[in-house]
Amino acid sequence: MITAAVFQMTKTNVLTVDPADINRSIQTGEVRTRGAELEAKASIFNGVDATLAYAYLDAEVTESTDNDLGMVPVNVPHHIASAWLNYTVPDGPLKGLGVGGGARYIGSSWNDNANTSKNPSYTLVDAAVSYKVTDSLALQLNVNNLLDEEYTTTCAFGSCYYGPGRRVIGTLSYRW
Repeated sequence: MITAAVFQMTKTNVLTVDPADINRSIQTGEVRTRGAELEAKASIFNGVDATLAYAYLDAEVTESTDNDLGMVPVNVPHHIASAWLNYTVPDGPLKGLGVGGGARYIGSSWNDNANTSKNPSYTLVDAAVSYKVTDSLALQLNVNNLLDEEYTTTCAFGSCYYGPGRRVIGTLSYRW
């Protein structure tokens, strides 16, 4: 299955600096985003599934009382991509056991309104293990940022903010 989308969105009433008082904000800004998204899903062979996705974003501040008119909004990357491969044992004594892994890429983004300083791009690796105990009962373990990559999501006002480190989530689910 392949899906594609081309879009243009306009966000209005974005907060901008109040020209009468720079310590206040007013809702007069506008941001236009044009882009495209592609996603492909395939069952490669018995029990193996793959997903690939890519998004391109072209965002621009189209109305503002600040110095960011015509600039790219803060923290909006041009490129985002992901890939995921999953294998589920189709039969035998391990039937229902699944393992998966993939990567997420987030492109660089601006971290100031004047577009003078960039946050670097980063890639994160994720993994999952699941087991369908019965038709109703399933166990799953997900690990986000498997390699515990240290990365910044934004830097502003002299401080940088780091993205989450390795995160492990276990799930037990039951379907009636």
